[in-house]
Amino acid sequence: MLHRSFATASVLAAAACARPSAPAPPPAPAPAPVAAAETTRVAPDTMVSYRVPSFRPLPLARWGAPPEGEVHERRARTYDLLHQVVRVRFDWARHAVVGSTTLRLAALDRPIATVPLDAVAMTVRAVRDAGGRALHYTYDGRTLDVSLARSLAPGARTSITIEYETVRPKKGAYFIDRRHVVWTQGEMIDTRWWIPTYDEPDDKTTWEMYIRTARTERALSNGRLAGSRRVGDEIEWHWVLDEPASTYLMTAVTGDFVVLEDRWRDVPIGYWTYPDSVQAAWRGFGSTPRAVRLFSARTGVDYPWAKYDQVAAPDYIFGGMENVTATTQSDDGILHPAWAEPQANAEGLVAHELGHQWYGDLLTTADWANAWLNEGFATFMEQTYQEAAHGADEGAFDRLAAQEATIAADARARRPLVWGRWKVDPLELFLSGHIYPRGASVLQMLRHQLGDSLFWAAMHHYTVSHAYGNVVSDDLREAFERTTGRDLRPFFAQWVYGAGVPQFRVSYAYDTTARTLTITARQVQPRDSLTGLFDADVDVRVLTDSGAVNGVVPVHGETASATFQLPAAPRSIRWNAGGWLLEVHDFPRPTVMLAHQLAHGTDVLGRVEAVDLLAQRSGEPKAGAAMAAAARDDQFWGVRQRAVEALSAFPARVAVPALLDAAADADARVRESAAATLASFTGAPVAARLRELATADSSLYVRGAALRSYAKLGAADAVELIQAALGRSSWLDIERTDAVRALRFVGADRAWGMLLPYLAFTVDRHTRQAAIASLVAIAKGREADAAAAIAPVLDAPDWYSRAAAATALGRLGVSSSIAPLEARRRVEAESRVINAIDAAVAAIRGH
Repeated sequence: MLHRSFATASVLAAAACARPSAPAPPPAPAPAPVAAAETTRVAPDTMVSYRVPSFRPLPLARWGAPPEGEVHERRARTYDLLHQVVRVRFDWARHAVVGSTTLRLAALDRPIATVPLDAVAMTVRAVRDAGGRALHYTYDGRTLDVSLARSLAPGARTSITIEYETVRPKKGAYFIDRRHVVWTQGEMIDTRWWIPTYDEPDDKTTWEMYIRTARTERALSNGRLAGSRRVGDEIEWHWVLDEPASTYLMTAVTGDFVVLEDRWRDVPIGYWTYPDSVQAAWRGFGSTPRAVRLFSARTGVDYPWAKYDQVAAPDYIFGGMENVTATTQSDDGILHPAWAEPQANAEGLVAHELGHQWYGDLLTTADWANAWLNEGFATFMEQTYQEAAHGADEGAFDRLAAQEATIAADARARRPLVWGRWKVDPLELFLSGHIYPRGASVLQMLRHQLGDSLFWAAMHHYTVSHAYGNVVSDDLREAFERTTGRDLRPFFAQWVYGAGVPQFRVSYAYDTTARTLTITARQVQPRDSLTGLFDADVDVRVLTDSGAVNGVVPVHGETASATFQLPAAPRSIRWNAGGWLLEVHDFPRPTVMLAHQLAHGTDVLGRVEAVDLLAQRSGEPKAGAAMAAAARDDQFWGVRQRAVEALSAFPARVAVPALLDAAADADARVRESAAATLASFTGAPVAARLRELATADSSLYVRGAALRSYAKLGAADAVELIQAALGRSSWLDIERTDAVRALRFVGADRAWGMLLPYLAFTVDRHTRQAAIASLVAIAKGREADAAAAIAPVLDAPDWYSRAAAATALGRLGVSSSIAPLEARRRVEAESRVINAIDAAVAAIRGH
């Protein structure tokens, strides 16, 4: 957090405010004072619920080594791509992209005689200048070097036209036969697989697309539709992007789509979907105008493009892609039946990709090392939408999810936000788990420190200052500094260029005579060149029977303390109130305090914290009672769900009645968790409830969780229920997939033969991946057989299955798997699969 001015750093006067969220119970005996040091004192009353636990061992969170990879410096540009015209048709018979492209460009600060273009695995038919004269070129399969007829002086312009084709491209353009849809994918550096171009993010250009389709189909691309015309038995669609963008945002999608028309002010909004999915498309895309209105208002920059289309794409390789003005969305993520909500709600995905139209498209990272300026911002805008649309609790829960994801990512491989190392593909920077959640968390901390008004004013300045340009992290810092008048270099050094998070040991001492509470914190994170001591002003909230007290502990060194005047003894004490600071802490408090926090805290993340800590005290009756009450009665679904999951550690007499009640919760997410958690217990009521859920719940998510739990219990008729589910088709093949997952619990001999057919390529990929996981789970003693069955999936048509197969072979550890893994690697283009293969081979060799 940003620094605040205080007369003294050690003492804060905090005013009483905010009534407790519910009528407080009769006062309990106040916890004994605890010394503000690293030892705690136990109250004379030794009842366990009043005892203050000891500190946990250090470190509070473990950090992995930085990710592997080589440093990739930004390419030195020699020319500026000014405009590009692409004419393309998709040859379905050969799965080929047949096209021509004209590039208009200018030399930068030095004369150039050669123009290098990115073009992978293409057949180049001709290269000509503006007058139609052939130009000499060399091509190595990745870079097309075009020799100009004469040297181009700095600032001078020229045009180059290339005729080309690529047959069955491994990336860039995807032919989906089952839907007769073509879609393209450019990020990170994949436009070069279907268009010769300058394929790095640090240049921006305008472009036009002429796309041929059958007469019964449509073509979508960037910008405005300038027109269409009949060409023989085909239609040629002409799209024009009038404002500049980076070429990884180029897109073309063709297929039999219907276009649903929506609008925000005078901006047309289109939802491209299949003729049989109109209602599902309205359900998935329908929040778009509301999000456009919100983002325009918050940023102070109206939606900056001519129109906004979203298209549902089959077998898409990501959740969504923010192609400028023409976002591609996975049909799995967008088109869903009504029963699938809230689990399948697509508002977050829609908001994320829309947020990119400002941050990623209007302002674009200058290099992949600064990709958090795209993805962290879009994640933050998604959180902004969720908070505005669904309330402060939902927004806080989203912030918590991002923080937990950041901590988990650091455990795998700690790295700063700005990071330019990768092994195979810059996609690895996106998949490390940092740039999305840590990036959003950094922006949330700035927002909290500055306040909404000043924060959004700074965002406006940043946005308008760099519109249609490229940015690095210091551009953001400078824009915020100009707006706020604050020196943000220390903040950026900690959170953007540094790594890790602060880890605190927190203690408290209450003076019953003076009614003062002293809170002491010590930073205990490991420190090295990436992570030092953090500066943070940490919010605290104390609940008493006479009201709540809010204050701040300013941490500007290894140890900090603050003292607060209270109107009465503390009933609960919340460190990092509101959960705005990205951190980890150990703050030992007695069970009575945590139970009060869970029952009466107005801060939803404080109630989540209480659940997590009480879950570690499953032997205490007060902890169990508090957990059961939260599972039944908390006002927020996320707290109920978290309490339900925590009940697995508690005695059956406490947990089972609460879980049976939770299995009837109005929210399907809570019911799903209840169904999964009931597998931890036995007894006729548990089995009966699980069978009822598995066969009759309105949500197939709940049915699937219940079926797996029912199988875990060893119910006599579990296989009968599984076989029935295997015979039913459903959205995303969800019933069959859950049945395949359940097979691992019915015994290896019985399940083995039932699983093998679901490895076939004709099976839905979700079911195939479940079959792989279940086979590995039952493979003990038959690892070689399992590996032999899974190895052919390395050649599956979808990357998800290929990666799952590689990972499974690594876990099985059979040496004969190395040959098929290495054979697949020689022809594989998807970096996620390549990385999974490399990890699997290393695991097998080290087995």
